[in-house]
Amino acid sequence: MSATPPNSGAPTGPRRWLGLLAAVALVCGGIVYTVEQRTQDARSHPVVVRTSTPTPGTPKATKPSKIAAAVAARRIAVDTILLRRAQAVAAGNEPLFLADLDPANKKLIAAQKILFANLVEMDFGELGYSQAEERFDPAAVRAHGSTTYLVRVLMRYQIPKVDFTPVTTELGYTFIARGGRWLLTDDDDLDADLGPGAHREAWDLGRIEVQRGPRVLVVVEKGDTKRGRAIVRAAAEGLGEVTRYWPRKWAGSVFVIALDETDVRDARFADEDIESAASTGSTFSSLPGQDTADGTVAGGYIVINPNERDRVDEILLSHEITHVATADLGGYEPLWLAEGSAEYVSWRGIEAISGPAEVGKWEQEVIDEALPQLSALPTDAGFYQNSADVYGVSWLAVRYLVQRIGLGNVEDLYEDLARNGNDQAARDRILLTRTGLTEATLWSALATYRPQR
Repeated sequence: MSATPPNSGAPTGPRRWLGLLAAVALVCGGIVYTVEQRTQDARSHPVVVRTSTPTPGTPKATKPSKIAAAVAARRIAVDTILLRRAQAVAAGNEPLFLADLDPANKKLIAAQKILFANLVEMDFGELGYSQAEERFDPAAVRAHGSTTYLVRVLMRYQIPKVDFTPVTTELGYTFIARGGRWLLTDDDDLDADLGPGAHREAWDLGRIEVQRGPRVLVVVEKGDTKRGRAIVRAAAEGLGEVTRYWPRKWAGSVFVIALDETDVRDARFADEDIESAASTGSTFSSLPGQDTADGTVAGGYIVINPNERDRVDEILLSHEITHVATADLGGYEPLWLAEGSAEYVSWRGIEAISGPAEVGKWEQEVIDEALPQLSALPTDAGFYQNSADVYGVSWLAVRYLVQRIGLGNVEDLYEDLARNGNDQAARDRILLTRTGLTEATLWSALATYRPQR
């Protein structure tokens, strides 16, 4: 996901408050400039900033341009709209949420009514919106008129008992000036220019229903109550398996999204992930590009492939919950370790149900059939497109390491790699220090591995 850093150049202290007062006065006066007027005014009225007191006879400083004043007024007006929308959700006040919509866009109004109901049902502990940077799209200007203002908006929220810290997602809003006020006239003009999964959160995709259990939150289509409750039970069992079979002490909760949608967040089951039963995508307290290039991962949400919703069980969810339980460590671990660890936990659950014979049978199949298809451990590049059983080989690698150094040490290895394994040299150094192996020698060991029965 890529994002553009928000504008952080706003003045602070008394100067900022003076600017706000001036801008509010301009909003009340109904000052609005078109795209053409902005361009002309910027050329003919440059802003001059003086840092010293002028001496007698020195020409007075040029007043701030009309365009600068109008931009400041617009920013305050839009900030006020965004604040009102967050306050409306907190208060359960639908008229306030809809008050700043373009009355001519009936489709938008209908969609925003559904969005409001969903946001209220999510019961956020924290919710806020802020402007990032302005965007420009000539097609949007042609569609909405010369006062069109497109802006990337950061939605910051926290789901109680799910998010350890507030997390951020992106939206793109289109505003127009009409009758001396700014109105939200569209919310998807910028979708194609936002990061993967933006404006594709669970609450953005039609009317939802939320089912809750201890440390579990499940979102399904409105009225899909039976399925939602069944997934809550399966998730609770999967959570118990992760607690039993993965040593990291993790007090988090699980958010499962099971909608009739093939494109939710950054899970795209209509294309490359069509065969996946589920996907765990990261949440970010700071989006990539916002403060750092990689962003700051806060956790993860599970999205179920709509074609697999009737087959969700604790085995599938224990795999995905392992990803959630490790999501905040950094994300630099190799995929063979991430997927192999998740498979290790889920197969421990299978072993508890079916006994060690079932696990031994699959282990032998991996050795006989999957290993010969590869010449090295599965690489990150192309991992999910590989036709070989990369999940099985990854599981075998983790199973081998558990036998060699113990599960607790494998978890320590995972955490070290997730935080610090940002290139191959670092990965091999960490792996060698903690296991006595590199990825290459680990592969060689697997190639000659003969498990004891």
